[in-house]
Amino acid sequence: MTYDPNLQRPVDAQTDREPKVVQSSGGGSGFLIAGILIAALIIGGYYYLNNSSTMDAPAPAAPTTQAPAPAAPAAEPPASTAPAAPAPAPAEPAPAPATPAPTNN
Repeated sequence: MTYDPNLQRPVDAQTDREPKVVQSSGGGSGFLIAGILIAALIIGGYYYLNNSSTMDAPAPAAPTTQAPAPAAPAAEPPASTAPAAPAPAPAEPAPAPATPAPTNN
């Protein structure tokens, strides 16, 4: 017997099946969120406890000696602080080299 595509398939008797409820799992994302919250609380508590607004450092000791006398005024700079004049250009141009420069071919 061969298959005839023009024929309709026989209709199976439909039975009433009870619907099945499938619950999908969260994939453990609740543990990830809880871990992030715990880490944030630990970091926040660390900064809260270590950033105190009171100064607990001891006061500096009073100076026992007087401040030194001010330094003497600096000596006058030398009179020739102007920049040096540039060197004059040579009167004759430099001679050409005897052999030409090699080429990179």
